Amino acid sequence: MKDHVHERIGFREIDEHGNAVQAVSPHVPEPVEPDRKRLTLNPFIIALWALDAGLAWCGLWALTSAVGAMMGSTSAQSAETAQVNFIMLSHAPYALLAVVLITAALLFWHAVQWQKKRPTK
Repeated sequence: MKDHVHERIGFREIDEHGNAVQAVSPHVPEPVEPDRKRLTLNPFIIALWALDAGLAWCGLWALTSAVGAMMGSTSAQSAETAQVNFIMLSHAPYALLAVVLITAALLFWHAVQWQKKRPTK
């Protein structure tokens, strides 16, 4: 018995691509499939968390190394080292500000996703 519901009538239902659709009888309930609980991870969010952690590490490293070099500087410091320290010290606050903003945005995104999964009352 291929299609016990529509076999006697002599026609089959097809989908928009022309493939045969399994016939459904209004008198025979469909088998209930168990809900699959799988962890769905968004790779873009994971990459953003990794970028956030890397940016935080680089910003803190640049800030501490530039300030440490300025505090322990001697008169024999080369011009290239002074320029690199100036660049690191001038860019580190912006990197740390970006870390704070990205972290806040990611936490907001996680809160929205958590709120969507909760049942409404």
